[in-house]
Amino acid sequence: MGTSASSKGPGSGPDIPIVPPWVDDPPKPVPQQTPPNVQPNPQSPRGGPGAPTRPGKLKPPQIQQQQPPLQEPSPPGRWRGTRTSLGKFAGGGSDRERHLKRALGNYSRSGMGGSQNAARRLSGSSRVASSLHYALTSLSSGAPLPQDLGVDAQTLAGLPPDQVVDALVDAIRPIDGTQDAEVTRDSAARALSEILAQNPDLTSLTPEQIDHVTASLLGHDVAHRIELDVGKAVIDKAPTKGEGLERLQEMKDYVREVVAAEYATERAKAGAVGRATIERISNNAIQQTFEVFEDEADL
Repeated sequence: MGTSASSKGPGSGPDIPIVPPWVDDPPKPVPQQTPPNVQPNPQSPRGGPGAPTRPGKLKPPQIQQQQPPLQEPSPPGRWRGTRTSLGKFAGGGSDRERHLKRALGNYSRSGMGGSQNAARRLSGSSRVASSLHYALTSLSSGAPLPQDLGVDAQTLAGLPPDQVVDALVDAIRPIDGTQDAEVTRDSAARALSEILAQNPDLTSLTPEQIDHVTASLLGHDVAHRIELDVGKAVIDKAPTKGEGLERLQEMKDYVREVVAAEYATERAKAGAVGRATIERISNNAIQQTFEVFEDEADL
C-alpha cells in the first residue's frame, strides 16, 4: 500500500460525522421464538400468561427494531491542534516527543471526539483481528476454519507462505472498494509477513505468536488511520521530505508500541478465548490506547 501521507485527511463540519455511518452496522433483529416442548401453564387464567392461543389467532412475534446510533457531527477545526503539534514534532528539537504526545492527545480528544469514538471508528479493525486470531488458532490446532471465511486448511496446505498470507487476507477482509478495507488488508498482510520471519509456517504458530500477529494488525491499523487523517502535516512541516518520512515512521512506531502494550494488558485479563472475546479485547485495547494518548498529552 505504501505511505498514505499524501492524503489530506477527513474534513470537519456539521455535515461530516466523526464516525462515518458505514462503520456502525447494527445486527439484524431476530424474532423471539418460543423454546421447543414448552407446554402452557394449565393453572393460568384464560387469556393470561401461559394460556393457549386459539388456532388461527396466532400473533406474529414482536420484533424490536434497532436504530443505528446517532452520528456525532465533527466540530469545525477538529484537526487544528493536532496538526499544529505535529508540525512542531516534525521540525525536530529536544521537545519533539512532547509535541508528538500532545498531537496524539488532541487527535483523540478533538479529532475523534474521545477514546470511545475512536474505538468505534476502528471497530472494523477489532472484528478483522478477531477473525484472523480465530483462523490462525484453528490452523495451529488442526480444527476446521470458520465457514464464513470461505477457505479451508486443505486449500492452504502446500501453498508458499506468501500465497497463504494472500489467501488469509482475502478471507478475513475481502476487497470492497473502501479505504478502510484497503488499510486493514495492508495491516493484516504486514502483521502476517512479520511473523513469517519467526515461523515460516503460518499453520503452526504458537498462541503467543498468534497474539503477536493480532496486536500487530491492530497497531498497524491505528497507525494507518492516524497517518491518513493527519500524516500530511508531518511531511509538510519537516525541513526535508526525507526527514518528514522519518518523523512519520517514528510516530507510527510509537503508536504501534502503545497498542501492543495495551493489547497485552487486556489479553492477560482473559483466560480461554474465542472469537468474540478477542474482538472485545481488541476493541478495549484500541480504546485504552487513545486514553493513553489523552493522558500523556497532559504530562
